[in-house]
Formats: sequence, structure tokens, C-alpha cells
Amino acid sequence: MAPSTTHPSSPTLSSSPPDIKHPHLVLRPATIPERHHTWVLNKTSWKGILTDNAYYLREAHISSQDLTRNGGITYWILVDPATPCNPACPQSPDHILSACEAIRKPCLIARKNGEVEEVICYGIGSVYTSERHRGKGYAKSMLQLLGHQVKSLPDPSNPNESPRVGFSVLYSDIGKQFYHKIGWRPHQSSHISFPSKLPTSAPSSKAKNVLKSDLRALCASDCAHIRRVVTKTPFAPDVEARCVQFPTVEVMDWHHAREEFIGQYATSKAPTVKGAWAPIQQGAEYPPKEGSDGSDAAWVIWTHDFAEKKLVFLRLHAPTIVSSNESAVAEAIKQLIIAGANEAEAWGFKEVISWNPDDITEVAVKNVFGKESEGGYDLVHREMDSIASLMWYDKDGSEETEPAGIEWCMNEKFAWC
Repeated sequence: MAPSTTHPSSPTLSSSPPDIKHPHLVLRPATIPERHHTWVLNKTSWKGILTDNAYYLREAHISSQDLTRNGGITYWILVDPATPCNPACPQSPDHILSACEAIRKPCLIARKNGEVEEVICYGIGSVYTSERHRGKGYAKSMLQLLGHQVKSLPDPSNPNESPRVGFSVLYSDIGKQFYHKIGWRPHQSSHISFPSKLPTSAPSSKAKNVLKSDLRALCASDCAHIRRVVTKTPFAPDVEARCVQFPTVEVMDWHHAREEFIGQYATSKAPTVKGAWAPIQQGAEYPPKEGSDGSDAAWVIWTHDFAEKKLVFLRLHAPTIVSSNESAVAEAIKQLIIAGANEAEAWGFKEVISWNPDDITEVAVKNVFGKESEGGYDLVHREMDSIASLMWYDKDGSEETEPAGIEWCMNEKFAWC
């Protein structure tokens, strides 16, 4: 069993919505023993290449990162208060009917009327119901309760002053309909996949390796870029508001904590190269100085998936394209694509994945690997797995179904949890 970690005080819960299937059930934060037992329950489905004990240790490890410690993650369980429960949590904790976790992340909402609002969102993951409790609607009831309650949770580190919860997100592996029916609307969920084996005609990459020590400066610069793009770019006629999660260094470190743990387990070494950087302008400084918005360079931050043997782009940053820099941006992204393929091949991986690529990224991949129709790469629109889904919360707390006209910006793999 994984060692105990500090358990934050339980969040204050709001009243439950009246239309759940099981109105007598209760959603509450798990105790530390209950949290560990949810890992026992779900390990068979999610441990992948890890042993049972390594899986417990990994979950404890990623829960203690800067993003998740001190109340950054809450483990939720749905219970029947009428079921007797041993406080020590027995080896078969039947009172845990369904479980999930919610990670707190910094975000931004910008509206067409010029209003800009700093908010936080909750990324909901690890939704699980043990086999003996399936088919009874427990997961649906749990998520109905959670979707209603997280919008009013205080900041666990400062309950007297906190940005409001603007939305929550989850990533469905059971298609688009189940979560949509209970309030999480599916959004664009596509990816481009290209091989690690480069064509003989491909040039050597001139991109610079990104190391862990560089991430803080890169993420700060990228967040400044995102803030400007989301708030200053003209809105399309059918868009009323934009929302975005920030790819902060804490978010990236959480992803890398996962890859490093599994890498050491699978290969006895952890990846040290976290991405690649390519200049757009002469004299571009690396790492960027404080206050930079990343307009002079492009870069990618990636993670290594040892279970599926692929390299995954967490975030691909490119400056805003204008006529004067379009060719330079295209060349820089091409260099990042080549660097990603080289990194994947060095680890024995077969492919590289980038979520929701823009047109210039697809063009760069095509320039390296050839046309999609000729097998050079695949552009996949997912229908069943990792469906990015969003629940919107109006400021007055009345809306829990996303209205029309919401644009989810920078919907890339870094936002996944």
C-alpha cells in the first residue's frame, strides 16, 4: 500500500441537485485510507505496465507535485451513508460506490464585450466504479453531484479569497454522449500522428533541446502569449466567450512526474529532454527573459508515453502568424517536428502525437513526411477516446450547461488529466 500523504481539510459542499437517480447517496472527499483503496480498486484497469505496488507509488508521487499538493487535488467518493463503514477502511470497502479526482488549475475567460476574468477550473479524472457496483448509475450520480458542487468550492490554501470556478473539464473514453447528457459538452478532439522514422530526405534538426531547468521561463512566456491571443484576437461572429487553461510550469511538472516515474520503472532511466526550441527571429534569446511573450521563437514541450511507446506533444507554442513571419514560423515548426521524431526514435517509440493541430502544424508535418493520402501521417478525429468535454458555470451560479458560442482555446494535451 502506498504511504500516506498529508490530507487537506475537506472542502465545503453545496446542496445536491434534486434530479439525481440516487438522492440518498453522498459525495464527499475520501480519507487517506479510502483514497488508497480507490487505487486498489482501479489498479487492474489503469496500472498499465506497472506492478500493483509501483502503481500505488506512482499515484502517491503525482499527488504530491506542486500542482496537486496542499489541496490542489481532491479525491472524491460516492457513498451510501446507510452502509456501515469501518473507519480503518477494510480490504473490501463496499461503501465506496464510485470514485474520481479533481485537480485545480488556473484559467482565463475572455468575453466579446471586452471583459476578462481570471478563474480556476477543475480537471476531473480517474472516474471509476468497481465491477460489483456497475450498471446501477452510480458514476452518473457521482458526476451530477460533482459538477454541481465544484463550482462553489473555496481555494483550500486561501478560503477567504479565491477566483471563482469558471468551468470544469473531463476527457471521456466512452464516447461523446454519456458525459454530454449530464452537462459536459464535447469539444474538438483530434490529433495528428506521424512516425518516428524520418524520410531520408529530411534535414537534420537545428532545434535546441529543452531541459527541465528551462521550463519555468518557457511556460511563463507562453502564458503571456496565450493571455494576449485570447484577449486581443477579434472574436468570430458565433463566438461569445473564450476559455483557456494555462500551461504553467506546475502543470508541465505534473505530466513529467508521471513520465519520469514510469520511465525509471520501464527503462531504469528518466527522460531529461522535455521538448525542443527553434528561433523565429535572429537574436532570439533562450530561455526567454522575464516579460517575454514568445514572439521570437517556437517550441514544443512533450512527454514520453512508455506504455504505448509514443511521444506526445503537451504544448506546441508558435507566435501569432503575420505575413512577415509566416515562412519563418513554418520552418521553425518543421524543425520541432523533426526534433520530436528524433526523440521518439531514440527511445524506441514508433510515433509522435500532437492534439488539435492548427493548419501550419499540419503543413509542417506534410513537408517532412509527405501527404496524408500517401501514408505520410494521420489526422484523426476521435469519436470514442480522450473526448475533451467542458461544463460551463455562469457567474451567478445558475448555469451548468455550456451555452452556445464558447471557444475552448489551446485545447492541447497539457490540459488533460
